[in-house]
Amino acid sequence: MGVSGELVPLGAFLLLAALFAVFGGYLLRRPERAAALFADRDARETFRPRDARAIGLVFTLGGLALLAVGAVRLVVTLTAG
Repeated sequence: MGVSGELVPLGAFLLLAALFAVFGGYLLRRPERAAALFADRDARETFRPRDARAIGLVFTLGGLALLAVGAVRLVVTLTAG
């Protein structure tokens, strides 16, 4: 597979990583709405805004890490081709 064949999956990876980070940012900015999004009536404990912030932090950091890995892979792919 050539450079052009690797760019499409890499572009999809970068797009998904960016969406992952954006979703995490949304959870961090609006924890009350995010808690309502994840709420479950049958749960023993309610989903609190504090829980939404913790999950948002994980999503944001994970998305940014994946974006960094994807960017490095993109640079390696473009310089090798």
